[in-house]
Parts: sequence; C-alpha cells; structure tokens
Amino acid sequence: MHPADVIAALRKRGTSLRKIAHDNGYSHIQRVLTSPWLAAEQLVAKALDTTPQVLWPSRYRDPAARALAFRQTRKIAVTMPSTRDRIAVPGTPADARPDNTRKP
Repeated sequence: MHPADVIAALRKRGTSLRKIAHDNGYSHIQRVLTSPWLAAEQLVAKALDTTPQVLWPSRYRDPAARALAFRQTRKIAVTMPSTRDRIAVPGTPADARPDNTRKP
C-alpha cells in the first residue's frame, strides 16, 4: 500500500500514526511507511482492522528478508536498567544512592 493510502485510511478511521505511536509508548512510527518495522506494522494494521501482509505485501514475499527485518527489530529493543544498577549522580546524598554505590 502506498504511504499516502495508509495515512488516508488512518485519517478515515479518526486516528494517525502519531496517535498510534503515543498510545503504544513510541515517540514516532512514521518510519514504518517506508521501511520494515515489525512492531509498528502490527500496530498500524490493527488500527486498520487488517494484517501487515495486506498493507505491505512486498515486505512479506521473501521469508529471508522478513527474518532479517525481525532480527533487526529485536536488536533495537531497549531495556531499562534496574534501580540497583543505576550509577549515583554526583551531589546526591549518600542515603539516596542505591546500596551498591555507597562509599565507605
């Protein structure tokens, strides 16, 4: 599907890429219109009550290319450090620092 068609279909349903991104914890997902992004493709397809294969059939023709896109999406995943792994900020009171950063 052409990027303009996807945007138009979303507008007809009263939503947008920005709203979908915001509702799902992303800052933006416009990149999905021009390049493979597994998670964003699924979000847009869900908003349009269809599947990613219908919206972007060329992305799903070659299983090897789709596997590569999936691996690249997995590499982008961000994990937040736990509070115990945070580094103390200089000037923070000692009792506010996590246990592993206290100075003797």
